[in-house]
Amino acid sequence: MNKRQNRLAKIVNILLHNSVGSQEELMALLNEHDCAVTQATLSRDLKTLRTSKVATELGGYRYVIAANGTAADEVATHAMDTVRQAAIVSVTRSGPIVVVKTRNGYAGGVAYDIDEIAHPGILGSVAGADTVFVTIAPDADPRKIYELLCSVIPAKIMEAAKNLFV
Repeated sequence: MNKRQNRLAKIVNILLHNSVGSQEELMALLNEHDCAVTQATLSRDLKTLRTSKVATELGGYRYVIAANGTAADEVATHAMDTVRQAAIVSVTRSGPIVVVKTRNGYAGGVAYDIDEIAHPGILGSVAGADTVFVTIAPDADPRKIYELLCSVIPAKIMEAAKNLFV
């Protein structure tokens, strides 16, 4: 792993496990992990990882990494896959509604990924801060919906919900 890949991996790890509200705070945490970085480089890295700031429950802000879309390079794509693995907590289904629980701030990216599936069996999604509601077409085959969601939601989580899609 080259220096940049290593730095991006550290940023992903820090943002997934800490509530970081500023670049200065992130730079300090990177320094604690033996990774000195300039503000300009950190700013580019945050852009590559498609981070954004979201409101916290305590009224502040924190960086989150987009779990959706295509990245500028393979390193960022891998980072997004890592984020998606950590961001999605559970899946359940009740009739024509699938409820996807996420960590705070990640629901929008997950909803975007689900909408990008663009299949007639998935009518659309609505995202809050930590929940995505997905509406399934009345005539959709639940097994097909399960397969489609498996392309976005980690296998371990989908496997736990498999019995809801039979």
